[in-house]
Amino acid sequence: MTDLESVSGVGPAAAKKLREVFVTTAELLAVQNPVELQAKTKLGEGTVDKIIKNARELVGTFGFKSGLEVEQDMAELPRLSTGISKLDDELLGGIEIGSIVEFFGPSRGGKTQWAAQLAVMTQLPLEQGGLDGRVLWLDSESSFKPWIIRANAIRFGMDPDVALGNIGRAQIILSSQLMDLFDSIPQLCAENDYKLVIVDSLTGLFRVEYTGLEMLKVRQQDMNGLLNTMRRTASATNTIFAYTNHVMAKISLYGGNPNHPVGGHTISHASDYRFYTRRSKKDKRKLDLQDNAGVPEFSFELTIGWGGFYGSSAEKKEVEPKIKEYFDKHGFAKPESSPDEELEEDIVAAGEIE
Repeated sequence: MTDLESVSGVGPAAAKKLREVFVTTAELLAVQNPVELQAKTKLGEGTVDKIIKNARELVGTFGFKSGLEVEQDMAELPRLSTGISKLDDELLGGIEIGSIVEFFGPSRGGKTQWAAQLAVMTQLPLEQGGLDGRVLWLDSESSFKPWIIRANAIRFGMDPDVALGNIGRAQIILSSQLMDLFDSIPQLCAENDYKLVIVDSLTGLFRVEYTGLEMLKVRQQDMNGLLNTMRRTASATNTIFAYTNHVMAKISLYGGNPNHPVGGHTISHASDYRFYTRRSKKDKRKLDLQDNAGVPEFSFELTIGWGGFYGSSAEKKEVEPKIKEYFDKHGFAKPESSPDEELEEDIVAAGEIE
């Protein structure tokens, strides 16, 4: 990250005002909306326009480049492994940094399990498919379970205490609280090495608080504002944003899949990776990539257990005993139930208007 004072036109007084609104680096300044920034800082219109332009020139990532240069830049960037080799292969090595990732599906589909698995994978060294970074978890469904993180950490060879210590979890009870936290998240990502931000779930509170057609426009605008903050922060800091999304039932006379992600077009256009995850049978979950600009759609059946998602039942049988041994040794209650039963999610009512 580049210091604010390195930007031409940003003196001590302007830097102080920028830091007060959580704009603390040249990279964050480069992705600011001039109108919003002027309203927050009370700096002059000309000053704001000039320093944002100068920040973009200094950072040097927002101008034109040839396709070959873009290809070379992308090849040099790390990708986040999912922890499943066959899935990484389909994703051309993993999830691109600076991406927005959506997991949607019905209750018990495995959405929160994916959040937990990526939260641990992010902390691994680059050579092991991680990003050597920390994680923020915004929890609106009380779904963050420390023992699930511990189980994943054991599977991937991490100290469970370290894995938990590297995750900052905030309990979210209102959508306004979620939006307030997003004011400071860009600064946290820029200054504290947070490489993954999880929102579980993004849409749940908005659906409860913004009811009726008269509130639909406001709800979509507020969600769009959050998604835009994710996009700009991801561009400035290369942080991955991952959120879970509910489904609603749309019953058709002609059959077909009744589960549709909530949020309408606002949500559907926001993510770089859109995954549909749902229960298949017992410990099996189906994962479909439904949308990505660089990878064709695909579908996998995965095995879920203590330690997260596995590519095969054989791998699960090999790893789970080690996890249960750890729980026994350290005085934790021995896990008997499947972790998906620990993470029940609200069943979505049918027929909600989007």
